[in-house]
Amino acid sequence: MKKSRKKLKGMTLIEMIISIAIFAMMGSLLVLVGMHIDSANKASNSLRNKIVEESPYAANHVTKYNDSTNTLKDISTANLAITVEQDDIPGVFENEEYIDPNDPSKGTHKVQYNLNTKVDMTAKKYQTRDVLLDGKTPTQKNEILNGANSNLNLEFFEIDDLP
Repeated sequence: MKKSRKKLKGMTLIEMIISIAIFAMMGSLLVLVGMHIDSANKASNSLRNKIVEESPYAANHVTKYNDSTNTLKDISTANLAITVEQDDIPGVFENEEYIDPNDPSKGTHKVQYNLNTKVDMTAKKYQTRDVLLDGKTPTQKNEILNGANSNLNLEFFEIDDLP
């Protein structure tokens, strides 16, 4: 009976310490991977929320929005100066313009401009971040501005009519 008992010997102390250390390392790896997945998920959700709120304005070039108090506000703009240079080849620039700028429902038509090798244009750049931040508390605004994808801002610009 004593001989069979010796054969059923358990793990030594060193084996137990090594197995616990291996499980601890595997657990810490799982925690690190989980934290990375969580931060990537937060960044993805933040970007999705921005796109859901701002993209209709940018996609449709809408320059006004109803703020949280249901007051019509202009989306903030900045003026841009654009210089287009061609490689010494004059060309033709086509632009789609409204037939009647005061009544867009009348449709558009194409207008051609003959270009020299250098053309100066002006444009307005619209920043839709105001739409996203409107109605938020200072804490929420701070989270948005300092959170994931905070440096991304959906913008659009419209080129003014050429002279």
